[in-house]
Amino acid sequence: MRILFVVVPALIAAVLLWMIVGAVREIAALRSLQRSGQETRGLVVASHVSHSTSGTGDDRRVSSTLVETIEFPTLDGRRIRAVPAYSDIGMLDRSGQDVRVLYDPERPERFVAPSGKRVGTGAAGTRIVVAVVFLALVAGFVAFSQSLLSSSPL
Repeated sequence: MRILFVVVPALIAAVLLWMIVGAVREIAALRSLQRSGQETRGLVVASHVSHSTSGTGDDRRVSSTLVETIEFPTLDGRRIRAVPAYSDIGMLDRSGQDVRVLYDPERPERFVAPSGKRVGTGAAGTRIVVAVVFLALVAGFVAFSQSLLSSSPL
């Protein structure tokens, strides 16, 4: 029984660590594009709202995301038409607008079209902070439960 008070929190901690690693990789990729990406202008040729559902019954949640398709030329003359790797536009519809594009010269289908001068990393940063807080809570739970179990007569 004692092992469950370690195994279950360890699994939760592993998921939280995976979440942190993913968010750090996202921030690193965005910073890399911002630092060494090729800048050009692109056209938002289409946008649509994508809905995703999680949960069931009364606990069912629907979230909406605006997805843009952007077309832009690369330095070598190719025309790329794709969805940005990351988006910070929220629900702002920029259909038909000329936008700034930062793309990876080696893999131009990996690009961003930020809404401002800098690429937003707020969502990834928030995921890191939330995961660290929950990791601290999990560590506290393990320490507390182990101290209770060691002092119990069983």
